[in-house]
Amino acid sequence: MGRNANGRSSIYENAEGWHGRVTVGVKDDGSPDRRHVRGKTKTEVTAKVRMLEKQRDEGRVPKAGQRWRVAAWLTFWVQTIATPSNVSENTHSGYSVDVRVHLIPGIRVPAKSVIA
Repeated sequence: MGRNANGRSSIYENAEGWHGRVTVGVKDDGSPDRRHVRGKTKTEVTAKVRMLEKQRDEGRVPKAGQRWRVAAWLTFWVQTIATPSNVSENTHSGYSVDVRVHLIPGIRVPAKSVIA
């Protein structure tokens, strides 16, 4: 069996199971935006590929990657990066208070109160 034409979806099996790749558009840098799906059976992957193709055709595919909101990133940072195993307990406590009491409430200021 030969290759699919450029831009066409593909389904294949390897040692890790069944995989599907769907071209959904073009990234900001000009390279093709190909999404990957996987499953245990060919039927499962085929259904996922068709769903991605349908979303692509309807223009509903979200951009690649996930953009962090500042509040979510600060919460993630204080819970997983600036942990007591990486910084002292006092430092972690200070960071937690700063994020929870000062930073997150400060970024949720209504737009009307912004000084022009």
